[in-house]
Amino acid sequence: MYYPKSQIKPNLYTNGGEYVLSTTKENYVGYYYLTSTGKRYTGRNPNQSPNILLQTVITSPDNSPFTTPLNISPLSTSPSPSLPARAIPVFNPNPPTQQEQQNGQYTRYFCKRNNELKYIEINLDTFTLLSTQSPQIAWDLYTPASVLWQIQGNKNTVYASNQASVYSIEKNLQWHGFSQYFKGDFLKYYLGS
Repeated sequence: MYYPKSQIKPNLYTNGGEYVLSTTKENYVGYYYLTSTGKRYTGRNPNQSPNILLQTVITSPDNSPFTTPLNISPLSTSPSPSLPARAIPVFNPNPPTQQEQQNGQYTRYFCKRNNELKYIEINLDTFTLLSTQSPQIAWDLYTPASVLWQIQGNKNTVYASNQASVYSIEKNLQWHGFSQYFKGDFLKYYLGS
């Protein structure tokens, strides 16, 4: 198949657990390329054969895996026997509890997709599963982090403290663009002084 260079993103790599071969439903580990239509194929680029369509592994609400070609609605909800049922982290923020509000601070949890600049706020349970490398979750595809988040005190001090915590993670973990995830809202859940 032919795609102009401007229509593909070549030399992407997956460690597994993300895609299966559309032909055999086997877990795929290796290079792939992405087309402008959102489809992924095996190989570093269209010139490297064979080019087999990859299907994304999706976790259903009951945490059973099923596969679907990208940008197409699911055809089947039956799990593939060759893939373990592993959850994928989803956006699930945890606002401060009553006790944490009284303390004036609490911990927020995040994770980053390892092969792209995609950040997700998660809850403590998901953070723990990722941190302990639980087989229940795709821990090898995500890196977790926690942020001590101030919610009481001088407004300017709270803002600066939360911003500094985020910048520290961005620098130490090399999470490029993590601070932009917050869109300047370093006073989220702020209760005042």
